Amino acid sequence: MKNFYVTTPIYYVNDAPHIGHSYTTVLADILTRFHKILGYQTFFLTGTDEHGQKVQRAAEKRGVTPQEHVDEYYHRFEDLWKKMGIGNDFFIRTTMPEHKAFVQECLQKLWDKGEIYSKEYEGWYSVGEERFFTEDELDENKCDPISHRPVEWLKEKNYFFKMGSYQQKLIDFLESHKDWIVPDYRWNEIRGFLRQPLNDLCISRPKARLSWGIPLPFDTDYVTYVWFDALVNYISFAGYKAAEGSGLPEFSKLWPAACEVIGKDILVPAHGIYWLCMLHAMGFADDQMPALLVHGWLNIKGEKMS
Repeated sequence: MKNFYVTTPIYYVNDAPHIGHSYTTVLADILTRFHKILGYQTFFLTGTDEHGQKVQRAAEKRGVTPQEHVDEYYHRFEDLWKKMGIGNDFFIRTTMPEHKAFVQECLQKLWDKGEIYSKEYEGWYSVGEERFFTEDELDENKCDPISHRPVEWLKEKNYFFKMGSYQQKLIDFLESHKDWIVPDYRWNEIRGFLRQPLNDLCISRPKARLSWGIPLPFDTDYVTYVWFDALVNYISFAGYKAAEGSGLPEFSKLWPAACEVIGKDILVPAHGIYWLCMLHAMGFADDQMPALLVHGWLNIKGEKMS
């Protein structure tokens, strides 16, 4: 029997579910139902992204712990999907112990392979986007170019993933797998991004500044960057040590028969760059890369609906 594995992004737990979340999830649900009709063994994964500085600050503002905050807020997504009749097979939360253990296992393997190193770094940091930006990337008001919120100058030691060393491998993959992404014109967005040098990726935050995250296994004074935590969800659920009695299918039966449904705003750099480099570094081959289905936005009067 053929297998079909489909995922949505995991949705940021602080967000109120809106039409954009529903759009992505309904697309994934339709794909699942269609493949079931064709006789495929299907598996549909969705969930919530629950770590990061914005969660920590929201919890502090409410006078609760971050865990209490996410335990309350993740239900908004889970309950809405049930109300809409979404047929997901598993709802993953990045605060699940099994997910956190799997992320640490991946980080330790990359550290042991020499794919991660530490150095002093300084730059413009956006709390809203939870990432550093270069001077050239800031908008005319010295705000980050995505959420247009003020940035702050930070200097600190951090850990970096050697993402830059995968630039040519990623280019070679794209050139030989032009049907890997739908619609095909999204291929040009990733290829265009790679015309500039690919920098290494900062994958940590010091606990002194951010405690709400998964600790690095090789330095517990740091937690991992939220994308290095969130993206791993697509494979972590199948890496659960308790999978035998959990009812979850074997990972080898799902991967790479996978389709990740995402919105266009998280294609570059997260899914089209970070995720592919991470998978290659973990030892996944070109023919084990998940397919991407990238949808646009629902607009009204030229503005994104949300």
